[in-house]
Amino acid sequence: MFRPTIKSIPNLSILGRRLASGRAPGQATSDSTLKRRPLKKIKLGKARPAIYYQFNCKTELSDGSVIIRRSQYPKDELRLIQDQRNHPLWNPNRVDLEVIDPNAGGRIARFKQKFSQFDIEENIKQDLQQEGQEESNEEALKSEKEEEDLDNLMMDEYLELLGQNVQEVQKGGKVQTKASRRRK
Repeated sequence: MFRPTIKSIPNLSILGRRLASGRAPGQATSDSTLKRRPLKKIKLGKARPAIYYQFNCKTELSDGSVIIRRSQYPKDELRLIQDQRNHPLWNPNRVDLEVIDPNAGGRIARFKQKFSQFDIEENIKQDLQQEGQEESNEEALKSEKEEEDLDNLMMDEYLELLGQNVQEVQKGGKVQTKASRRRK
């Protein structure tokens, strides 16, 4: 049986040759491929459109399943701690899901731990609000007074902190005269 080859068909277009070769025009042979350029002609002096490399990336979801995605990040494998399978936002009916803090050991956690002492006022206000729900109206008035006292105390501490190691700026002194008068 005679099978025509690419060379045996002289008037075959480029697209026809690609189709005859068994590969579709959009298929790629490697893991990193270029985005297809627009087919319109680029005019003289105009910038060509940006071309971004894309890589095949195996992404392991939190339940162990693996999917292949195209990404500009050149890494072969990614593991997701939290995704649509175990996040309460996408699964509102599941009760067993908890929000996992991905920054638990990171910079933000260290920052919060280091500067948590400046958050005292907010913590005390939250405690006072919880107690205020249980208290009666008379006790609520007392808690407002305590809150005002706390605000005054915090302001005093702040002003005291500003006053440490302060040197007064000396005002006045000898003013330099013009150069022509100094020469005399």
